[in-house]
Amino acid sequence: MAVSACAGRSDLGYASLMSEVPATRAIIVPPPGGPSVVAVLQQQFQNGLSQEIALSTASLTTGQNAFYVSLLNNTAGSMEIPDSLSLPSLTPDRIQREMEERMPGVEMETSLVYVQNKFGPFGFATGRSATGDLCLYAWQKIEPGEPAIFVPGGSVSVRLRLCDADANVDQLLRVFYGYTIAAYYRQESWNPYGDPPSPPANFGEKDAPMYPLGLGDGSGSTTVVRRRDVVGEARRVAPSAGAPGRTIDKDTVAPAVPSSTVPPVTAPPSGYPVVPPPPIQ
Repeated sequence: MAVSACAGRSDLGYASLMSEVPATRAIIVPPPGGPSVVAVLQQQFQNGLSQEIALSTASLTTGQNAFYVSLLNNTAGSMEIPDSLSLPSLTPDRIQREMEERMPGVEMETSLVYVQNKFGPFGFATGRSATGDLCLYAWQKIEPGEPAIFVPGGSVSVRLRLCDADANVDQLLRVFYGYTIAAYYRQESWNPYGDPPSPPANFGEKDAPMYPLGLGDGSGSTTVVRRRDVVGEARRVAPSAGAPGRTIDKDTVAPAVPSSTVPPVTAPPSGYPVVPPPPIQ
């Protein structure tokens, strides 16, 4: 009986190494007001991990809005090692295959506009699904600008698949501009972001006000208001000698402006010809 009991015992196995983790363990956090995280599927590797972060979806397009992110703690990883994560380089063919897999039937057009968020430059493509939803697919690879030879600094790969029935391109891009990476490896050598940027050149200097967001001109510099150059205005509006004349209907001519309201003409800077003011009607 004991032998037959051992022979009939079996453990349940799974074909996938993916496991669901709480939403609070998501590597990427969407920006405030962005789509919420509804589920996180995670796969652990010897040299990193990857997550599929499902987002709330408000569209009729087939598929799930999601962030796809991979963290690599050793850039020397190889696909030949079992349970090893590798982040291949970004090529147009590879991105096209990803879009066809995650957004089937949607004709996507890659943007040629240079864009970057707080982690660096990224690429994106947009398209309209058969149901009329606007779709966005964005990709980014974050790694040190100067790869280390002896101590690799790690790497992060991010993808975003996002379709919405009512949003425009700017609203969809806002999600990729504002996402945050909320996880890291506790290794001193792990730093895919590189050295922090230097402070602005005018930081701490006089006559260089810096405004908080929403005040001033938003660029951290003063706005200089110059006196209107009346001669320059007259020079721009005065017709040239070779310009063809126009026939003006006298009935449509504006009323004459009294001479007292005509601004005085100041002397032009030296080296410039004197341009007479427009005639007074």
